[in-house]
Amino acid sequence: MLNDKAILVVEDEPMIAMMLDDFLTDLGCRVIGPAGNLGQAHELLNAHGCDAAIVDLNLNGTMAQPLIEILRKQGVPVIVASGYGSATSGLPDGCRVVAKPYAIQHVEEALRACFSDRP
Repeated sequence: MLNDKAILVVEDEPMIAMMLDDFLTDLGCRVIGPAGNLGQAHELLNAHGCDAAIVDLNLNGTMAQPLIEILRKQGVPVIVASGYGSATSGLPDGCRVVAKPYAIQHVEEALRACFSDRP
């Protein structure tokens, strides 16, 4: 189900981005990015597109809601990584949230759920 899926990774913490890259690659996914800020994320999205995205809600103090809304309008499943429980209340419908610090199996479960929800 996850084989060859292009996953956009938007994460400002290099160690977390590297961990996600390794894990997604192990699952057979193609990693787009990582992007460390909204500008990089938009460039990668425009250049490559994606099947789903894992987006850190807070990118060095900049909230990622505008990017998340664009992805959702394009029909891209979004997994939001956040250490801010209540800050996720303003997210578009359909976003999955994985609390940080997260266990990598939660990311896998969320990704699988994103693709099983699609017709």
